[in-house]
Amino acid sequence: MIAKHYRHLVTIAIVLLLPLFSGTCRGEPRQKQLADEIVASILKAYGGADSVSKVLSVTATGRITEFMTGKVGNYSRYFEQPGKLRIEVMPEQGGDIRILNRNSGWQRRGEGFVRVSPLELQSMIYQYSYLDLPMGFGNKEFLVTYGGKFRQNGEEVYLLLIETKNSPQLRILIDARTRLIARVSAKFAMGMMGGGELSTTYSDYHAEGGVLFPHTLVNYAGDMKLSEIKLGNIKVNQKIPAAFFAPRVDQH
Repeated sequence: MIAKHYRHLVTIAIVLLLPLFSGTCRGEPRQKQLADEIVASILKAYGGADSVSKVLSVTATGRITEFMTGKVGNYSRYFEQPGKLRIEVMPEQGGDIRILNRNSGWQRRGEGFVRVSPLELQSMIYQYSYLDLPMGFGNKEFLVTYGGKFRQNGEEVYLLLIETKNSPQLRILIDARTRLIARVSAKFAMGMMGGGELSTTYSDYHAEGGVLFPHTLVNYAGDMKLSEIKLGNIKVNQKIPAAFFAPRVDQH
């Protein structure tokens, strides 16, 4: 009798749980559909899927303000698919130059370059990944998941979660009205120090080569504002010398 009663309870439990499991299964295709619809609307907002897919390289120059040091200087960025990025921060003041070429990264030191640490490399790949947006949507190199809709600073935003190779998951906030990227972020594990979040906000969009690009970017570590970049010149699909991504490495 006990065994029969137990089987009866199990049967009831299964019947009660079936709607929950079936709802989850139905929800997954809906979540994917929402993600696909939002990505399609983003590509349209940026200038259209065809125009976005033609962007293979981007060069950008402007000025950067570092809030912790109070320094202001020149900023240059050279981006090329696949996986190439060169960032120059105040080179005229002996500032930082970093180079990413696929899964290798270097930083200027003296007259040459040295390889970056694994954590620094991860942050460079993260930076390349978010600068690859919206192009990365167009060529479907990202796995995108819909993360919900909510209000941020009084504005409705969509959250998209993007899985990338060799860097943390990207969290992308999309302005629900304009369908433009408002903020990107990722959380980094820092060993004994725990973890931390890096983020960048986008604004001041203008068309270059038929595609919208943000001309103001503000970088944060957690809630701390690190720097603001004001871009004055962006060029699409200009030839970038191969040497820009092949540094002379310091062997010492």
